Amino acid sequence: MTSSEIKKLRVRQLLLLNGTLLFFLSATYILQILIDITFSQMFIFLGTVTLIQSIVGWAKRNSTKSILPVIEQIAIYEKEKMGNEWSKQRIVGSIWTLLFSSILFINAYFHSDSGEILKIEPMFLFFLTIAILIMTNISMVIHSRKVDVAQSPANFTGYTRNSNVRAIIFGACYAILIFVLILSLV
Repeated sequence: MTSSEIKKLRVRQLLLLNGTLLFFLSATYILQILIDITFSQMFIFLGTVTLIQSIVGWAKRNSTKSILPVIEQIAIYEKEKMGNEWSKQRIVGSIWTLLFSSILFINAYFHSDSGEILKIEPMFLFFLTIAILIMTNISMVIHSRKVDVAQSPANFTGYTRNSNVRAIIFGACYAILIFVLILSLV
């Protein structure tokens, strides 16, 4: 694959990622306006979606197949470049998704008696969306650059561990940002 083909593929990947995020965040906001959803229902729905995502990720951990051709091409390219580390990253990603799903189900349990209706302030959702897009794009660019400049699978020794540490740091920064945002809107 030439560098111009890789660039085009990466641009399409970022556009698809950003478009998907914007679509689902917009759909969530519109549904929240049209339908009264409790916090418990929201956590159960999100927990179920992430559990399914974890199971599918675990089941196809070594497969590059995807419904979307762009994602399949990226997976084939990255698997070839990263070697064994690609499989490790997929397995660890499925484990993190399973952990996140468990946290969502625990939240559903703790909110089950409240019956509190979910209402998201438009300004909060706007800043939340911007923060999600920024963090996701930064993470994707860092990953893409690492993969694209690597010469062999040996360049990826310890990559899964390092990317997980980076994800934890990004997550902590994101949590602090959301906390500050919530405090400023209250």
